[in-house]
Amino acid sequence: MIVLNYHELAEASPSNAWCLTHETFDTHLALCGDRLISPQRFLEHCPDPNASRTGTILLTFDDGFLSDYTHVYARYVRTNRIPGFMSFIPVDFVGLPGRMSWDMIAELGSGGVAIGSHGMAHIDLTTVSDVELDRELTMSKSILENRLGQPVTLFAFPYGRFSRRVWDAALKAGYTHLFTIQLGYHGGFEPFLYSRLCLTNNMDAEYMRQHLLDPDAMRGLAWRISTNLGLYRQLMRWRYR
Repeated sequence: MIVLNYHELAEASPSNAWCLTHETFDTHLALCGDRLISPQRFLEHCPDPNASRTGTILLTFDDGFLSDYTHVYARYVRTNRIPGFMSFIPVDFVGLPGRMSWDMIAELGSGGVAIGSHGMAHIDLTTVSDVELDRELTMSKSILENRLGQPVTLFAFPYGRFSRRVWDAALKAGYTHLFTIQLGYHGGFEPFLYSRLCLTNNMDAEYMRQHLLDPDAMRGLAWRISTNLGLYRQLMRWRYR
């Protein structure tokens, strides 16, 4: 399985590196073809050790941008052109200019979109105190669950940054699936960690095509050697200790 990570989508003139145009997104969807799967199917197949080798693709979006609702949901999910996506919400951003409202998020949650937490204030969780870390994890989860009326068990690390302390706290808070950004191949070094390719507007269509063809090829020689020797998990646990 391959997991792609998007942020804001715009008609033209992206405002930052993580903002892509509608045209670029359409190109990506064309490259994905019929390989896109729903969040529900992704979560059902996560425990399967063979699932990481399938060619399916999951779409995820971070930061609760308005385009999640006005473009991706309205144009693609409601017309059955894509089978859904995951939307990770930083709670403090809800209702701000350019961000979704609670009513929009609730509609997504009842319309085939899996809602996850992106913390409260979108801060680097590896730099905060234990008290603040607990607040970011537990309060965002509680608010989202109260607003949506359903469990929230998905969490995406802001900026993709995490450590063993952070993931232990997230698991303790009740999250079961934790998402980061590590080239988008979901078979992480822990069963609850899922890698994503974070798309930026300097990645052309050929880059996307190559990634979808073979995500492992972009991981480099060190990754291949450590994996073949069975050392990848130990090295990553040491790196993120």
